[in-house]
Amino acid sequence: MSDESLRLSDELITGVVNVLVQHDPRAEQDMMLGLQYLAAISGYIAASYPGADSERDELLEHLAAFTRHVTTDRASKLQQQQQQAETPAGKSVETDNPAVGIWKPE
Repeated sequence: MSDESLRLSDELITGVVNVLVQHDPRAEQDMMLGLQYLAAISGYIAASYPGADSERDELLEHLAAFTRHVTTDRASKLQQQQQQAETPAGKSVETDNPAVGIWKPE
């Protein structure tokens, strides 16, 4: 594995998805189909791994764990973005009555 960090970008991901959709237009509407293509491509490339079968299997396990890590990280960020979008920007201003507040947009 390379010591350099991966450089994912929206442009890269969109480009890969566009290639899949050009190959099979169903992938535009069917996310599972697109993911299956990506998994199949990984498996196809991994079949040429020059090491022993056990090393290749270890590589595939590492890639599966890496996929889970990226998925968890991205899902968390998407959830945070959604929560921020749902939370109105502003603040509650205190009044003389502790049971009543006034919402002021920012």
